Amino acid sequence: MPKIRFFLAALSLMASAAASAQEQAFTNRATDLKQSADASAATVASLPENTPVKVLARAGGWTRVEASGHAGFVRVFHLRFPATVEAAPSSGGSNPLTSIGGFLTGQKADSQAKLASTGVRGLSKEDLKNASPDLEALGRMQSYRADKADAQRFARDGKLAEAKVDDPASKGARR
Repeated sequence: MPKIRFFLAALSLMASAAASAQEQAFTNRATDLKQSADASAATVASLPENTPVKVLARAGGWTRVEASGHAGFVRVFHLRFPATVEAAPSSGGSNPLTSIGGFLTGQKADSQAKLASTGVRGLSKEDLKNASPDLEALGRMQSYRADKADAQRFARDGKLAEAKVDDPASKGARR
């Protein structure tokens, strides 16, 4: 019975360590910590590249973090989420308990690869259900659009010349 309790305690410890490891990230460039998930929001602090941050929540293209004693929002693409992936042993066998056994006995994995993964997942049904339009942001976004006449005037004023670029997917293009 004590062995089972020890095994369950070790398994619980590994699970909590994995969960907390997912909450750690680093800035991959100098970026601003914003008061809210909006590019026009007030800047709480400026974070230099490679600043460690604690991830509090993820929301689309923004991540709520705690860094340098401040909490706020950072664009998800300005963060690096490190993870260690254990390669499968070369013996050909695939035993899910191998890594647990290695943890309990102190043996290291045969090989490891470090990787960083960042992305924005699609919206879930819950996200869509709870969504609410931001008409003010839509208005700001629409104020940046240009019609054809504005674009032509901009090109003329900037003395831009038309350039013909071949479509690489066309039959005559070289590969």
